[in-house]
This record gives sequence, C-alpha cells and structure tokens, in this order.
Amino acid sequence: MSMISSQIIMYSPDDVLQKLNNSINHVKQNIQCYCSDPLRDFTRSRKWSVDTIIKFLVQLESKSMKSELCNFFSDFDKLPSDSSLCQQRNKLLPEAVERVLYLFTRSFQYAETIKGYYLLAADGSDVNIAYDPNDRKTICNLGRSEYSQFHINALYDCLNHIYWNIHIDTATKKREPDALKDMIIEHIHPVKSIITADRGYAGYDLITCCNRNAQKFVFRVKDKNSNTSILQNCDLPNGEFDKRIHKTITRKQTNEVKRNKEKYVCLTNHTKFSYLDITEDFYDIEFRVVRFQLKDGSYECLITNLNEDEFTSDDLKRLYKLRWQIETSFRKLKYTIGLTNFHSRKRDFIKQEIFSRVIFYNLSSIISLNTKTRDKGKKHRLSFNFTLAVTNIRLYLRKILNENELIHRIKKYLIPIRSDRSYPRNVKPQSVKSFNNRAA
Repeated sequence: MSMISSQIIMYSPDDVLQKLNNSINHVKQNIQCYCSDPLRDFTRSRKWSVDTIIKFLVQLESKSMKSELCNFFSDFDKLPSDSSLCQQRNKLLPEAVERVLYLFTRSFQYAETIKGYYLLAADGSDVNIAYDPNDRKTICNLGRSEYSQFHINALYDCLNHIYWNIHIDTATKKREPDALKDMIIEHIHPVKSIITADRGYAGYDLITCCNRNAQKFVFRVKDKNSNTSILQNCDLPNGEFDKRIHKTITRKQTNEVKRNKEKYVCLTNHTKFSYLDITEDFYDIEFRVVRFQLKDGSYECLITNLNEDEFTSDDLKRLYKLRWQIETSFRKLKYTIGLTNFHSRKRDFIKQEIFSRVIFYNLSSIISLNTKTRDKGKKHRLSFNFTLAVTNIRLYLRKILNENELIHRIKKYLIPIRSDRSYPRNVKPQSVKSFNNRAA
C-alpha cells in the first residue's frame, strides 16, 4: 500500500507565471535591499530594469550572449548591448534572484506528501565555472591542472519535484553537513517535513540540530562494523534490527567515560559540537537505528528520529529510496535547464545565473506536474517528457505559445514510468563549457 497521499491542487500555466511576476515585482519594489548602492542604483528608467534583468536571466539557455539577447528582445532596433547588460547586472546582488526563488517557491500549495510529511532530500553537486587563478576559494586540484568550481548544496522535494533551498559554496565538500544545518535553522522549507541524506552527513552536531529544531530526518550511515561509523561502540546485535540508541556527548576524558564507551561519546577539541557550553559538560542524545540486508548480502544502516508507531523499518527504506530523486534532478538542472553553461566569469554573475536556473527548473516542474495526463488502460503510468516540456515552456515565456498550446504540447509528449528498472551509475567528469563553444 502506498504511503503517498495527494490533494487536488491545480495551477494553470498562467497562474504559475503570474506568481513568478508577483515575486519579481516584490523584489523590484524593495530593490534598495538587493543592490550595490541603494541610493543610486536602479533609480533611473532604463531598458534594463530590475524585472527585465531577472526575467532575462530566468529565460537564459546555453547559447552565446548575443543569441540570448536576440531571442529575448523581438524588436531589433531596441536591442541593448552586452555592455549595458553587464553594467546593470553589476548593480544587482545575487540575493535579489535568490529572494525571487524563495518567494516564488513558497507561493504554492504542494499536493504530494507521505503521511502528511513533505519528503526532502539534502545533497550537493559540483558545478564547473570559468577558471580564475585569483579566486583561490574556488580552485580545485591545487598545484596540478587547476580548475574552478562552485559546490551547490540543495534541499529538494522528492515528491513535488522542486528545490526549496539552495546554498552556493566554494569548491570544498566538507561544509555539506554545515550547509544542511544552516538550511534547517533557516527553515524556508515546510515545517512538517522529513529530510533524507546519504552517508557523510550524519554527525552528533547535525542530529542534535534536527532534534532542537523539531526537524524529522532519515540519514544513511556507515555500517556498525565500520571503524569510522557513528554506530561504533554501540551495543547492537548482528543481522537486521530496529533499535533505540542513547548516548551522552562529552569532551571530558575521565576514567568513567573511558570505561563506558557504550554510554559515552568523547569528542576531541577538533570535533564540532555546538551544544556543549562552559556550564554543561554532558549532553544526552537519542536516535533510532534500523539495519537491513541488501540483495547482495551486505547491510545498510539508517538513523532517524521518527517514531516506530508512525514509520516502520520498511517505511524508512521506502523513504530513503525516494532520496534518489535529487540525483536525477541535478542531471536535469545541469543538462536540460543548462546549469553547465554560464555567460560570465564574474562570480556574482554566476550566482545570479545559478539561482535563475533553479527558478526556471521549479517553474517548469510546477507547470508540468499540474498538467494532468491520462494513463487509464495503459500498461505503465505516464509522465511528461521534461526535456520537451522545458523547450515549450521557454516558448510560452516568450509569448510564442499561449496557455492552451503549451498544455497541448506537454500532453502530446509523454513517457512511461518504469519504476522497476535500474542501471549502473555512470559517472563522467565534466569540464566547464567554453564561451566560444556555444550554440547559435
């Protein structure tokens, strides 16, 4: 029996576009908070107004800048120059586009939940950007063939297929748990939600942050037999189990702590834990551990603060399996939306484009998911073709298609959902796309 419940909430493409325009207008009215010089920037009437810049960024493809300008402006005599665009973008902070993203995303009611919870996945992905030897924070492969990267930390809704939160970090991946902790504290995402994450996230600091902020979670961790697992020194049986763990966190190295490793976790001074202060030497923590066997005979472990009465161990496995949606969303964001093709070397301009690409991803996903398909009598359930939907939504934003034509085209190109298929993951290194190697 499926755990997923769905409410009937429908938005037409015109409704979705209106909400985007409302979000952009809100930022435009408060532009003094999002520009370099609040007293002078965007005070005069120009071709590149705030709303025009943001709408242009949202509609960017993977073409050269001159081609993008020709596509956006239908009147060739009023076509602005590349230089004028750069001058105006220089005034606009990336936080302006980021604010539009959050206002737009939160302006909808989303239908898909699991037992009343929104299922969110946390993960990160590298994005190659133009090489800048002076920006050492984004440099990878130090001392050898250097290249530049941003690392995007995301919180993705696995059922409603939208990004709730995005943090743009430097090239290092070591801040992924800290980025997730910041997102939990910001709490832009729905209050009643479950966050899933892969190995590498779970730590006592993040677990405590979730508990103190009433955030439900399901984290995959290394097996209990691993020397670097959070489950090391826990009194756990062999085989499959579902058990509660109680630990006491401390930095004290007394004889009692050393003798009772199953009860105490002694942290070094270099291990981050934000919830011990000078008045408290001990901090009690509790979480649930579920261990299950895979088809190849190996074991995997999940830790959670979900109650056993509400979510069984089988439920937790289904929740974690749905986390894979964020991996496929990164692929769509990079290669269908065009996140791998930037139009600038300047770091703030790249951040503007990252947030605008996520806006367009959410817009495309919301429009497509609200276009109902008929799959009665079919062998498989049908879903929209995301790539072709994106192509037609771009035409809709340029007013080449109207609402009815867009819906008709999305419904025309459908693909079957084959959930039982699986393929080995083929990871290939990707380089930044050269400015000289762009489509016309």
